[in-house]
Amino acid sequence: MSSDRHHLTESLRRGQNADGGWGYFPGKSSRLEPTAFAALALAGTAAGAAAAAVLHEWPSTDGLLLERTGGEPNYGFHGVALLAMRACRIEHVAGTASLLAALQRVKGVPLAASTTGSQDNTLQAWSWIPQTFSWVEPTAWCLLSLKKWAPTNRGVDPARLDEAERLLINRSCRAGGWNYGNADVLGKDLRPYVPTTAIALLALQHRRDHPVVERSVDYLEKHATSERSGTALALALLALRVYARRDDVVRSALVEQLPVTMALQNHAAVALAVYALSSEQTYAAFAL
Repeated sequence: MSSDRHHLTESLRRGQNADGGWGYFPGKSSRLEPTAFAALALAGTAAGAAAAAVLHEWPSTDGLLLERTGGEPNYGFHGVALLAMRACRIEHVAGTASLLAALQRVKGVPLAASTTGSQDNTLQAWSWIPQTFSWVEPTAWCLLSLKKWAPTNRGVDPARLDEAERLLINRSCRAGGWNYGNADVLGKDLRPYVPTTAIALLALQHRRDHPVVERSVDYLEKHATSERSGTALALALLALRVYARRDDVVRSALVEQLPVTMALQNHAAVALAVYALSSEQTYAAFAL
């Protein structure tokens, strides 16, 4: 397995752009999400130091990181980048406090009350982009990143965290876990997915004793290998470690998936796999 991980790491290093960042695929322009995950995966190396330097000066507007140079903000990836900065001890040139403040100012738009289910559409957490509905993944990434930075006294508002937690709990599926947006549509229950469930659980570590969280951890432990992708398996492995659940089966599945992960050359997926397989104890960047 160490040989496979070495090849995966070398593949990630070879994909680094001249500006120090990563695109989603080799030869593509640098984007925020793969660069942030690569900075985590390669921390302590020369390539990781170059990634840290890129994140330090990543372009922003009004305190929000742009998804790419010349692009627009993406709130979920802004949260991912803040996680990487916290883990790698990086401050942003515009001031990390301004990034945290800007993230707390933006909210997903509320919708009319649901007439067919229990979803509370008045709750506002985070959308992917401005003027859209709150989604599970950006909410979870933003919530986790704010929780990671909260101990540094950078002005994180507990009320903002509380509403985001309540939204995630309200959006959980009947079987446990999370779909991408809603738990049901027009009275029909939607099924949960492994990566969304893993990310939401990482964000809800402070609510371990809540029945929704307990049910969702059980769901993830049972279904972690049902989605065979490098991203899904790496996120499931990280979440199970954080909750001190058995992870040997999903770890083996991730190792078995490595040839496909390397062949697809998605740098975000490769970086997550590298980080998750670094050692049995690796999950600190995502643990509270």
